[in-house]
Amino acid sequence: MTDTNQGALEQRIETLEKELTEIKDREAIREVIHRYCHAVDRCDLEELKGCYHADGYDDHGFFAGNAHEFADYVIPVLEQIDSSCHSISNTRIKIKGNQAACGSYWSVIHRLRHEAGFADFWHQGRYLDVFEKRGGEWKILHRVIVGDFDRWIETIDLRAQMEDSPNATLAGCRGDKDPGNLWFDLTQHRPDRTAMEDLWGVFHALSDATRPN
Repeated sequence: MTDTNQGALEQRIETLEKELTEIKDREAIREVIHRYCHAVDRCDLEELKGCYHADGYDDHGFFAGNAHEFADYVIPVLEQIDSSCHSISNTRIKIKGNQAACGSYWSVIHRLRHEAGFADFWHQGRYLDVFEKRGGEWKILHRVIVGDFDRWIETIDLRAQMEDSPNATLAGCRGDKDPGNLWFDLTQHRPDRTAMEDLWGVFHALSDATRPN
């Protein structure tokens, strides 16, 4: 191999290594963003703190300050409601050295229980983050929340209508009972269900019951 070919090969390998490192960094950052959503929905304090550096900052609007103090504050607040569901889309990431700036769209439903059913506070916005890589690990250094849309929706407790049905889906929950913690053991979940003859019957009945006379 000539010196020219050797140099070209080394340059190509160096370029591929840089591209591979950036792909791995981007995936690691996305994993933290997704892990944050899991932590707040499942009310997992340690997992939530693990998304931030200890000296990280979070401005959530209703709280602005140290990120680990935010975690200590927000988990008990979330435990007061029936459930929450955070989802992420449109994440954009720019990496510069050991820091990354990124923006992600979030959609969140916070569900509050009352006598007649539930009220859903459904809102959307963006997480604006600066991540920092320390010791080979990416975590949030600085987060600012931007709110874009809000909705307040009154809804019936559909779970109560299906709770006696053998065809009811698994209920979302927090802690050790969360079926999401099964991972590969999920293959052991094999309930014997027969197909429902009238899948929409319950929903039609509810619709008829809520129509004005």
